[in-house]
Amino acid sequence: MEIMEEAPLAARGVEVVLPEDVLAEILRRLPPRSLAALRCVCTDWRSTIDSRRLLRADLLPLSLAGIFIDFWGLRFPDFFSRPSPTPISDVFNFFPLEKGPDIMDHCNGLFLLFSLLVVNPATQRWACLPPLPSHSTKLDFWFLYNQGLIVFDPIVSPHYEVFMIPFVNSEQYCIEIADLVLKESEWPPSPLILHVFSSAAERWEERSFVREGDSAGTVAYAQRQCHLDNHGNFYWRGALYVNSYFLMRISISDGSYQVIHYPIEVYKSRPHVYVGKSEKGVYLASLTIDGRLSIWVLDESCGQFKWVLEHQNNLKPLLLRLNRSKQVYGPWILRDINYHLYSQKFPGEWNLYNQNYDPSHFHSPNDEAPTENNFEWHSDDDDIVDNQCNSEERNSGDYLTFLGFHPYKEVVFMSSGSMKGFAYHLKSSKLQCLGNLYPKHYEHFAEHEHICQSFPYTPCWVDELPETSISVDNLCQD
Repeated sequence: MEIMEEAPLAARGVEVVLPEDVLAEILRRLPPRSLAALRCVCTDWRSTIDSRRLLRADLLPLSLAGIFIDFWGLRFPDFFSRPSPTPISDVFNFFPLEKGPDIMDHCNGLFLLFSLLVVNPATQRWACLPPLPSHSTKLDFWFLYNQGLIVFDPIVSPHYEVFMIPFVNSEQYCIEIADLVLKESEWPPSPLILHVFSSAAERWEERSFVREGDSAGTVAYAQRQCHLDNHGNFYWRGALYVNSYFLMRISISDGSYQVIHYPIEVYKSRPHVYVGKSEKGVYLASLTIDGRLSIWVLDESCGQFKWVLEHQNNLKPLLLRLNRSKQVYGPWILRDINYHLYSQKFPGEWNLYNQNYDPSHFHSPNDEAPTENNFEWHSDDDDIVDNQCNSEERNSGDYLTFLGFHPYKEVVFMSSGSMKGFAYHLKSSKLQCLGNLYPKHYEHFAEHEHICQSFPYTPCWVDELPETSISVDNLCQD
């Protein structure tokens, strides 16, 4: 009599349940990237990983490290933070570029570059996306421009997605040659067809998003809104928030989007506008030229969207009480990445405003460092207290612009026209001077001095990017 071997339980469709202690011991031996992926397998595994704290919180983008700032005319973005024993310029040594990283977007520690590279400065890994497919839209291609936005949440999945979002081109040439039918078309259209790259599928695909509710207006109306100075695009809780002259909320899971208009005060005063995520969710900040700050929080309860005014204050008197010298010593410092990389790696290869510049022969007022600097680096130690900066008195014609929201605390980071960094605390209404923002020898690098873009940086040590590294010596070989 022939004895038949029984198939394994899993092959017979019988679920094998391991004791939690055994499962935890197996999972404990896996690297962080694998743990992040396994959290998404089922509820029981996620509960085991979280309850046993197998995936360390310090590996996730849950703490603020500092603020990346892109200065006009400089080759690399700079970094504004508390002092650290590790040179921040080292994070750029692996960037596979010849002219420096040109950052298009960021999300939870990953950068998306204009060259369609996805980069993690913390792990020093990067991936190159395939070329975009041919443009497909009902509107003429010249009438639009695309901006890539990256979505990455390692607590949910180790994979990322890149969305190419169309914006109406408001340049005068496009306005003049547009025909009447095109101008009267609704914007954004419905359905909204987006090109999306998925790192899980490793390809671009078209996704359709249907609008819920009214449109923002017509294409012609969108062209007229170029006067609004708006910044801030971000991902939060399964939705992508795109900032234009309105806020577009793209729900990734169900293929829908909504148009959320700003409070009427924003359209009347035409202030500097910034949206971002912070302690309570989605925040909208507006700042007028005379220093009047208004902060709203988006209420998304009951399927409705309503801006709730949370804070108002005139920051001008607070700013006038602070000293306004370029030479400011505070708890944060600018790392002067461009100066150090130019001095060490790139002499003779930069297109400088001052062709006679040599860092060994030029000195700026901000060259001197403070004689005592005992600030320790704590990436999440940002319960900032009121701090007085040491500086020299200068003129009072100063102004503030946004650098970004603290992602986890009700703090707004700002810069002044005299290149200082500030933190404004919504709960205490205090304006704190953080330190000097003026890049070392900036006047020799660029003709104009201003900040192009900035964003708070939360490093992430978990990703699925390839193990790739290129030294900075190879970057600058034209």
